[in-house]
Amino acid sequence: MCLSPVYRVSLQFVCVAALFACLARADNPAPRKKAAATFVGKKAGQLLYDNSLSTPLVWIPPGKFTMGSPKSEGGQNQVQVTLTKGYWLGRYEVTQLEWQTVMQTTPWEGKNNVKEGDDYAATYVTWDDARKFCEKLTETERQAGRLPAGWKYMLPTEAQWEYACRAGTTTRYSFGDKESDLGDYAWFVENAANGGAGNPHYVGSKKANPWGLSDMHGNVWEWCRDCFATKLPGGTEPEVSAGDSRRVMRGGAWSNSAGTCRSAHRDGHAPDFQDDDLGFRVAAVPSSK
Repeated sequence: MCLSPVYRVSLQFVCVAALFACLARADNPAPRKKAAATFVGKKAGQLLYDNSLSTPLVWIPPGKFTMGSPKSEGGQNQVQVTLTKGYWLGRYEVTQLEWQTVMQTTPWEGKNNVKEGDDYAATYVTWDDARKFCEKLTETERQAGRLPAGWKYMLPTEAQWEYACRAGTTTRYSFGDKESDLGDYAWFVENAANGGAGNPHYVGSKKANPWGLSDMHGNVWEWCRDCFATKLPGGTEPEVSAGDSRRVMRGGAWSNSAGTCRSAHRDGHAPDFQDDDLGFRVAAVPSSK
């Protein structure tokens, strides 16, 4: 195609202008995204996706609840707990893809009772490594400007975990008292191990609790931040940070009975323990550090 001299000059001018604009952007890159002035949710169950993993977080509001197993569930240790600060909790357990993205490792690879895939719950994760995952995620999100300085990713405390699991309920499970309904909400021994599917499953493949959290019952055990204590502490923002060397595990798993998947059931293991039915979920919590 033959261009007129005037058109050629105009086109050259446009190209030169575009080149200078690109160079100006290179010298002055777009500013880093600034974290929201407030990171506080407005209502229970509100979702937040603003993180590098696109992991949905669920807002858990402040509140009070009765923690522990009542006598009707074989328990003797119930305490009153007050949580004065709301927090975000992962809608699902951390997946294999999320773990690999942050940690660049595959601790479950070549192990027993594992199916590999992006959306399967990550297992064979120690408490120590789950904590390191949270630290790395905090650093990444702060550098990217998505996490305010007053917040960080951590494992939930045992009280935060049970409060979120119950979601305002006082029954054996977040959906009621009937074990016969558990299969709709959880992967446990009857519909997993005994059903020929002896391994963790896709996260979120069962019904969620009233606040929209999935797999709080069954699928994989979940590490909590606390050291294991026989007697629950209760009170305001309780957390056991010393004493027993074991760390708390909650929720039960695909290999456990219905009773083990109750909202109040608890167990503990050494922080370097790993297994085919043990994983975790992250919490974004307010912190002064």
